[in-house]
Amino acid sequence: MYGPSSVKKCCWLIYKAMGVQTYELCSYELMSANDAPERDPKDWVIEGSDDGGSSWRVLDEQTSQIFDNRFQRKTYTVKLQGFFANIFRLRFLAVGDGQATSRFQIGSIDLYASSSNVKQKSFS
Repeated sequence: MYGPSSVKKCCWLIYKAMGVQTYELCSYELMSANDAPERDPKDWVIEGSDDGGSSWRVLDEQTSQIFDNRFQRKTYTVKLQGFFANIFRLRFLAVGDGQATSRFQIGSIDLYASSSNVKQKSFS
């Protein structure tokens, strides 16, 4: 799922895990795209939900990030550890140069959880 490509309204992406497993997100990686540095993400929040997306917890927040090169990968350690979720949402709040454009681009997004940080969610 994704939101609008204009960050003036906040662009977002949702990753939903399959089945009933929940994951403790440890880190994530963003890669800049190929052509327009002014459209790179600058500020964002990554959130997790363990109730189908009804409520969200902030797992990590970054501001004033800069990608110096095209196709540059940057890895971030999640600040809030210990929360298990089956849905993750990335909300991109600002681009590299909001004066030049409100358009957003990203090359790739990778989410990481260790195999020991997986739980089966029980439904009562």
